[in-house]
Amino acid sequence: MEQAFDYLQLALGVLCAVASVWLVVQLVRDRPPGNRLTDLLGLLEVGLLVLAVLGVVRLVTGGDGVPAWEYVGYLLATLLFVPAGLVWSAGDRSRGGTAVLLVAVLLVPFMFVRLAQIWATGG
Repeated sequence: MEQAFDYLQLALGVLCAVASVWLVVQLVRDRPPGNRLTDLLGLLEVGLLVLAVLGVVRLVTGGDGVPAWEYVGYLLATLLFVPAGLVWSAGDRSRGGTAVLLVAVLLVPFMFVRLAQIWATGG
């Protein structure tokens, strides 16, 4: 279970890096995110949903001492960044909307670091 969670986090981090580079290119070109980027972010969101399920299972099966509400809260908050960025970006088709989406995608790996910190304090 631990390895699956860690590998999925790594894969999602790489996906965030690819999406971030893509978004920077879109910012430089002054274009809104296209359908392919949106599809990539949809894949990221599905992966985050699977990660949240694995995280809850991980917490239930071996999270003695881990602050459960904090850990689950961070898992759920991580799920919200990308959709919120997409909604904002869809409403603002300028460079600013793309920049907000970039920030949302970049926040995901930072949430992974915080999840690891929370796990380390209790696990």
